[in-house]
Amino acid sequence: MEFPPNLTTVIFEILNFLVLAILLTHFLFKPVLRNVKARAAEKAELLRQLQHDRQEAVALRATLEERLSKAEEEALAIKNRAQQDIEAERLASLRETRMEVERILVEAHTDACRVRQQSVTEFHEELLDTILDLSGQVLGRLTTEEQHAALVKQLSDRIWTLGRSEMQRVEAFRSSLGDRIPTAYVTSARPLSPESQGLLARTFTALADRNVNLDIKVDPALSAGVRVRIGDLIVDTSIAGQLADLREAVAQRLRERAADA
Repeated sequence: MEFPPNLTTVIFEILNFLVLAILLTHFLFKPVLRNVKARAAEKAELLRQLQHDRQEAVALRATLEERLSKAEEEALAIKNRAQQDIEAERLASLRETRMEVERILVEAHTDACRVRQQSVTEFHEELLDTILDLSGQVLGRLTTEEQHAALVKQLSDRIWTLGRSEMQRVEAFRSSLGDRIPTAYVTSARPLSPESQGLLARTFTALADRNVNLDIKVDPALSAGVRVRIGDLIVDTSIAGQLADLREAVAQRLRERAADA
């Protein structure tokens, strides 16, 4: 047995359906449609961007190909310049090597000449030293006491001559002594006799214009004669001193001759 539909229930159901449809349309279908439209717009934008990127890629490829072509040309030019630079450096190196060889040869020749000249000079000086040493020894043995005393007197006479001819130098010498009692350091080839000591004491007392102490020592290497130092004044009448002066004069003459050779 079937019951007739209740009109109120039908109407309520219809209203519920309409409310549901409105709600679904407002809260479901419209957002979905908006999302679909947005997705479509995004897809269109992506397609447009993709097309733009493709165009840029084509342009970039063309630019890169052009740059690559220029780079190859520049590389070839650099290679050519490098080869030219290498050749120029090789030639310059050859010139420098030749100049260095010439310089070395000149220096070697100069050094050889200098060594030869130095060897000759050293030989002359050694020979001269030997001759003068032997001469000093011979003269020392041959010199008598009277000759030695004469050399002492010669030193005294030289001091007196200095006092007479170079008074300005003597005054400067006396001023340099100040107030002290000076000491005359006497080196003699032989022991001095009392007479010779007295002569030297009187001579240097007159030179200094005051008493002078004598400090006497014997050095046979002087061969003969005496050497005296008082203050900054040195007087030498020894055979060794005269031979030293002779040696320097001869050595200078030998050096000049070697330089002119």
